[in-house]
Amino acid sequence: MNFLYTALSFIFPPVCGICNKYGNSYICNTCMEKLKNEKIYLPQIDFYGKNGDIKHCYIFVYKGMIREKILQYKFFDKPYLANMFFEFFVKNEKVCGFLKNYDIISPIPMTKKKIAQRGYNQSELIARKIAQKLKYLKLEKDILIKCNETKTQSTLNKKQRLENVKNAYKIQNEQKITGKEVLIFDDIYTTGATCMECAKILKIAGAKSVGILTIAKDFKEIN
Repeated sequence: MNFLYTALSFIFPPVCGICNKYGNSYICNTCMEKLKNEKIYLPQIDFYGKNGDIKHCYIFVYKGMIREKILQYKFFDKPYLANMFFEFFVKNEKVCGFLKNYDIISPIPMTKKKIAQRGYNQSELIARKIAQKLKYLKLEKDILIKCNETKTQSTLNKKQRLENVKNAYKIQNEQKITGKEVLIFDDIYTTGATCMECAKILKIAGAKSVGILTIAKDFKEIN
């Protein structure tokens, strides 16, 4: 398997997800420096919940070229960009230290209808790569289930977003999370409505603690 991967990497070397140049990584040094200079690359951990017990780790500020790439990844049939985002997570010491606190990584689910339309669940692709790389973190994609179609969150204000996700998700296979440290993975954190709703039902179902991991955080004020 390792030989095959090495051979394929030689034939098809990594391409930078930003500038599309071939190299040894899915993000080149030049583009990394641009992200840092533009204050977009910002590995950070925030605390939420009534007692500050829900930790949220993210890599980017949702703006500029990263906002553009996330939108391309989600809506314009570019699943290969998962490679770039994955690299940011597993190559950052702060993020890896955060990930070691969890047993399970669970991507925010989509309905079968939405997956059929898009072709893939963008959160699941990255979560799977993270779990494959970090053997201590197990991917569980059949714990959180989206049971109702909802409106697109980005079209709603804060109050509407909270209402939109109520009872939209459910838990199955509770035995897999009882007493476990569970990490939710999503692409963007704006108001936190989706992640907090999922965190709530995971805790009710028996998770010991719940954390949140996202590609980016949107600091835009939503009324």
